[in-house]
Amino acid sequence: MGDCVPPTRLPIQKQPPSLDAITTPLKGILRGGLPVDVSFSDMNLLALRGVVARSVMPHDRLSRIKALNELLARLLVHFPDDTLGEPARILFGLTPGVRGLTLTARRERAASEMSREVDHFRKRIEPKIVQELARQLHADSQDYAPRTTPTPGPVEISGDTPYISAGDVAAHDKAEREEALSRLWAHVYRLRAEILRVERLKAWPYDPTEPRLSQEKLDEALDARADAQRVVNGAVRAFVDDYGSMIASGAAEFDVQGLERLVRWDGSDGVTQRRKRAE
Repeated sequence: MGDCVPPTRLPIQKQPPSLDAITTPLKGILRGGLPVDVSFSDMNLLALRGVVARSVMPHDRLSRIKALNELLARLLVHFPDDTLGEPARILFGLTPGVRGLTLTARRERAASEMSREVDHFRKRIEPKIVQELARQLHADSQDYAPRTTPTPGPVEISGDTPYISAGDVAAHDKAEREEALSRLWAHVYRLRAEILRVERLKAWPYDPTEPRLSQEKLDEALDARADAQRVVNGAVRAFVDDYGSMIASGAAEFDVQGLERLVRWDGSDGVTQRRKRAE
């Protein structure tokens, strides 16, 4: 039997490349539109720390391509310039109805969106869109730093998160979404606190100063937990209806309904026990 050949370990950048180095492969992606083709191999983009951090399997090229596609789509959806946002999404083929069209056809649609001549759009506006997307990719990768200790993943987000950036309040819709997301997290943490309170009172039921109130406190905590659960369920449904199912948290992007699973408790069910006592 031949020797086993270890898988190729893809590079991870120590620091983001120059904007020009990011812009050049973006122009190549622009020609075909999103999603990025599976043959894509330019490490100026695939080795970006923000791309690596979002990859489920960081040393698998296809996993990085998937992460790059998701990151580009997210940046285009939240494009910081409202005037250029929709033309940018059309240009890169992210808008329904333009996927699969040639660059020329997408360029014509994008120019029409802005009521501009196609030639003017190609020479003056298109470069601005590509450069801005490159800038966002560069800035995104600055939020990540290589890990200094061995861990399952190669990078972690650095700095204080979550923070409020200018982009969060640059547009009415964006500000409303960020406010709704923050309130949703607040409801989730309230539920987490109520679950912990219930379990604490089960294990340490007696208040030294008021022992007779121990059961009443547990019953009150159970009611508060049930109420918090209802609020989270309703808030999740409302958020999905208004903004869709995907949210971001640090380096991760996941289904908002997963928030309910973050606070799921597999311990004994105090509500069931309480109902049995009542019967």
